[in-house]
Amino acid sequence: MAKAGDRVRFLNATGGGVIKRIEGKTAYVEDEDGFESPILLKDVVVVLPAGHETAIKGSKIMFDQKAFDAGRKIEEPKSESPVKEVVKEEEEFKIEETSHGDSPTILLAFEPENIKRLSSTRFTGVLVNDSNYFLDFVFLRRSREDRGWEVVFSGTVNPNELMDLVVLTHEDLPDYGRVGLQGMLYKKEKAFSLLPPLNVNRKLDLTKFHKLHCFRESRYFDNPVLEFPMVSKGESLETPETSAIQIEESMKGLADRKMVKELSKKYTTNLTDKKNSPDEANPHKKLPLIEVDLHIGELTDSLVGMEPKDMLELQLEEVRKTMKAHSRRIGQKIVFIHGKGEGVLRKAVLDLLKKEYPKAELQDASFREYGFGATLVTIH
Repeated sequence: MAKAGDRVRFLNATGGGVIKRIEGKTAYVEDEDGFESPILLKDVVVVLPAGHETAIKGSKIMFDQKAFDAGRKIEEPKSESPVKEVVKEEEEFKIEETSHGDSPTILLAFEPENIKRLSSTRFTGVLVNDSNYFLDFVFLRRSREDRGWEVVFSGTVNPNELMDLVVLTHEDLPDYGRVGLQGMLYKKEKAFSLLPPLNVNRKLDLTKFHKLHCFRESRYFDNPVLEFPMVSKGESLETPETSAIQIEESMKGLADRKMVKELSKKYTTNLTDKKNSPDEANPHKKLPLIEVDLHIGELTDSLVGMEPKDMLELQLEEVRKTMKAHSRRIGQKIVFIHGKGEGVLRKAVLDLLKKEYPKAELQDASFREYGFGATLVTIH
């Protein structure tokens, strides 16, 4: 039976918290923001009994079946016998393994503070360890200066727990275009199968942080989140960087701008140029919206030897290629994502389009989807 101090979840509504007091059949539950809500005892379930705390500071335990069963038990009436009852010491809170936990699933999730204000809210980065293993880990981000890596957070997360890693504003997001996770998986005081060390890195699609439909319900969170899997059923979901190495090696010996343009044509991936497709043969066919991300990190994996003017030229070349590939498709809509920043790239893109494609219709893209950082072009 639930009691004061227990951490509970609501059965018939989203949310939960800690029981501060019980009056009759009503529990007064305080959430993380300090607000108390009166809830019937029959409508709450214990997920962490009073007196039990997670071993790692900042971690949050997933649903605990053992605590749930304990919370459902009805207290037995006290014996009227004069013989004193022997009270057993409370057993140590043990980790309950899951049937699927020996094949680890580890993911990085971002939870918005206010999902109704995506353009200004902050995001909490959370590591989800859905496994029966302890994980000693280091969370990293790609360094802008030397293209190496920087440590953001290191620690240990228990089996079947979540751990907060970082809180990001929109100004911080560009620094997290590529992230990494390194770590060791193991069990304590019992035999386990030896798993290879984790060494995973992947690119994050930062445009998703501006799109409401990209935030989805999750089995691990009460509210919609962005999820980026790092390990699925024991298999690392690594994003290769082979092209980055090749680009860096090639750019060291560049003699002029022509070679840079050829390199950009070879390794850019945003453009879906299918000249021989049936859609190209019918220029009046209504096609889906095309998105082109002009952030320099999306166009090349290496900035070695490139000055700001070179980066701008590479971005404008991407605009030219996209417009040339779709210039015959009357009514085609293209969104160029240039970001807010200081407005230099946005102005350069608009000047290019007005000069080279004067018949194209230009307007700001959907604020809800892209904020102030994108331009919508309609080809006429």
